[in-house]
Amino acid sequence: MTRFSPPIIYQCPACAGYFKRCALISLHYYDDVPEWSDGKNGQWWAGSSGQVGRCPACSKTVWIEDATEVMPSYSKPAEIGVVARWWHRITGDRSGRLREECEWNALPNGVKGAERIYPLQDAQDFVEALAALPPDAPAREAHLRQRLWWLSGDHQRLGTDGTSIAPQPTVASATASENKKRLLELIEHDPKAQVARGELLRQLERFDEAVATLKAVKPDGYSEVKAVKIERLALARNADLQAI
Repeated sequence: MTRFSPPIIYQCPACAGYFKRCALISLHYYDDVPEWSDGKNGQWWAGSSGQVGRCPACSKTVWIEDATEVMPSYSKPAEIGVVARWWHRITGDRSGRLREECEWNALPNGVKGAERIYPLQDAQDFVEALAALPPDAPAREAHLRQRLWWLSGDHQRLGTDGTSIAPQPTVASATASENKKRLLELIEHDPKAQVARGELLRQLERFDEAVATLKAVKPDGYSEVKAVKIERLALARNADLQAI
């Protein structure tokens, strides 16, 4: 079962406004969805940029680890009628209705009206998030570029019903190519990213380098199986995204 945590209120480091966010606390993997050569799978949450989004108050890029966790999200309590209010008072508010109302009234208006953080969805979102990064944030840059890479391949993916995920490319060809090249640089020395490096090289039509990289993948019971499948595509001089 896929489950989310209860909503949490955060304060934006840029504007001090408030937003809500739920986190995935458990995942259910379905067997009937494809996995793709670039590492994205067909699960509905795949490609989510959950650790980063746009503040609904100021629209600036916000990394969750930079935001201040304020409190659990509150729902406005039900209105208390005149007779019910009188009853709660004389009985000592045993059900806590008056206490809940006081707690709600004491909350800042920004907390009461907090909206959910906006996810990064289109190419422009990721381009702007990349532009806002400081120069010394390679992990964050790699995170954004991986998801921009996945987004750039969505027009080649098919859903479980056989229809295209995106009817046409959503990332400009030049932007997609430069993003792949930069991501390749960022993960060059990451031993856990060898399969991704091989796939990037294959998509960039650097087939011989892709084969050499994929042959060097260390077996762990999974990575080498995927590497062999992508290696076959590289040997066939096929640069297209593929379900594997």
